[in-house]
Amino acid sequence: MAPDAQRPEPSPSQQRRDRERAEARATILAAARDLARTEGWDAVSMRRLADRIGYSANFAYRYFKGRDDILLAFVRDGFARLADAMSAAGGSLEAATAAYLDFALDEPDLYQVMYGLGGVRVPAAATEDEGAGVGAVIAGILGVTDPYDDRIARLWATAHGLAALHAIGKLPVDRAHLHKLLSASVADLTRGTSNPRGATS
Repeated sequence: MAPDAQRPEPSPSQQRRDRERAEARATILAAARDLARTEGWDAVSMRRLADRIGYSANFAYRYFKGRDDILLAFVRDGFARLADAMSAAGGSLEAATAAYLDFALDEPDLYQVMYGLGGVRVPAAATEDEGAGVGAVIAGILGVTDPYDDRIARLWATAHGLAALHAIGKLPVDRAHLHKLLSASVADLTRGTSNPRGATS
């Protein structure tokens, strides 16, 4: 069988349209996040975004189906960045979970929409698979292939629980204390577990 023909290079006009589309989406998303930081995610609407960037509401609808589509873009970007940060942390459970906690602390507004904290509503059916990359990082460190392995859930729940409690003001301690709690919890959870690379003994 002959190899598939290579996809033709986009024309200069198509490249320009793609670039303009990417720039427009980035502008809308930047405005949405700025609005969320100052007034909360409930303030984000297509009309408010249009006012903020100086265009009609129809402009935003050219690039996003609606508010939910914008929130989903943040969810997908957030989980992808979180998984990347964990992967780059050094290959141990302690380092990966510490990177998880740092991400939550450094990006509180993004973390809020990723998990629907504080009443932020994102369609659950469209986000249920978005965190798969986070689970895959933990699974890779543990050396397991089952994405539903209980150890993944326990480690993920521990890191998220600390981050969420801190985010809603129920655990008002500093970053160093949070990391100390997380490190001790990871050590407890992985004690006796086979192949928990980098876990504290």
